[in-house]
Amino acid sequence: MTHFRRGLFAGLLAGLLLAMLNFVTDGTPGRTLPDALHWFGITIADPTLSRFTGFFLLIILGGIAGIIFGLVQGERDITIGRSLLSGLVLGLVWWLLFSLLLTNIMSHASSPLSLQFGMFLATFPIDLLFGIVLGAIYYQLQGQPAMAEM
Repeated sequence: MTHFRRGLFAGLLAGLLLAMLNFVTDGTPGRTLPDALHWFGITIADPTLSRFTGFFLLIILGGIAGIIFGLVQGERDITIGRSLLSGLVLGLVWWLLFSLLLTNIMSHASSPLSLQFGMFLATFPIDLLFGIVLGAIYYQLQGQPAMAEM
């Protein structure tokens, strides 16, 4: 399995986890899923269709992030530590890009980095978990794992 396909598969699985976690955030099932559509300026009037579309958009974005992750890793075998750390960094970049920048740009906030503490708690840990899961799945798909240097 090439690094490209490994990354895509790991990203789709991690994106599925991200979508499921966003489905159960805030007590009302799927309430935050349409936010993914708003990042791209898409509005769907039907709430059920909006949640469904947001759910699948998160999975697709996870696949794209996985492809980027795989391309950055290249063909070399990587250690679990490097894979998890790279995934953590990708989760942080995901959070910065989608949760901070695009949300504030779409809402026309006065400061590009303004964020309420409640939104921080709702998005930051989930996005970091997305990156860690992506790194862990990618490592597992590598087949014969690289031995950590001692």
